Amino acid sequence: MIGASHLALAGALAACLAGIGGFAYGVGVGATEERGAQARADAAAGKVRDELQARIDTSALRHQSAEYARQTNVREIYHESQKVIERPVYRNVCVDADGVGLLDRAAAIANGEGIVASAGTAPGAAAGPADQRGRDDRR
Repeated sequence: MIGASHLALAGALAACLAGIGGFAYGVGVGATEERGAQARADAAAGKVRDELQARIDTSALRHQSAEYARQTNVREIYHESQKVIERPVYRNVCVDADGVGLLDRAAAIANGEGIVASAGTAPGAAAGPADQRGRDDRR
């Protein structure tokens, strides 16, 4: 029949199954407790977040009211002025007649004047430092 060794083996197997069952039950209980703790932490964080959002909304509303009040008191003043250049002065002595013509055309375009005629040909070289030295030697 069933001997003492068989009964000891059955008892050990029952103890192992009970241990595994207890472990599974403990894991389930621990997971449930952990979910409860996480839910409480989420609720506390949500409460703090809602309080901070309410403070931000209140501050934004105050700022918007102050900005609206400031903008109602602002007057915008526009000044228009004409810039008239009767005789442009070029400080660079190295510009020849073609360069002066290009500068004049650029100024005319910038002032909104149309280009009536082409620049044409230059009548002669512009008086520069080299020409001045030559004239000084002749005197």
